[in-house]
Amino acid sequence: MNADQMTMSDGYIGSMGINWETPTQNKLEQAIAQAIEIEQKTREEIITMLESGQPVRWCKSPNFCYDHSFGIIRMKRTPKPIDMVLCDCGHEVARVHVMRASLGTSCPDCYDRMSD
Repeated sequence: MNADQMTMSDGYIGSMGINWETPTQNKLEQAIAQAIEIEQKTREEIITMLESGQPVRWCKSPNFCYDHSFGIIRMKRTPKPIDMVLCDCGHEVARVHVMRASLGTSCPDCYDRMSD
């Protein structure tokens, strides 16, 4: 497994939410070893779960007696590409930002000018 493609948390939920980090290769191997114990699965099953996009528990939260949460290993999420379109005003904007003006489609900046 390539550690650069993974992200993990220790399960602690602070005031700013869960903190995710990219593990080192060594830390990832340690986490997989601990996940084998927690999940009661083989190494191959853990790796298959991770490669298929499933999150895997690897440790108890430092606050486990209060929040009952677990640290998670998972694949990094890749953002969806933004669908860009060319408006009649000549600007290229994300499809969700296109506005319908009386003189055609426009970006938000040109809407007033295109609404004559």
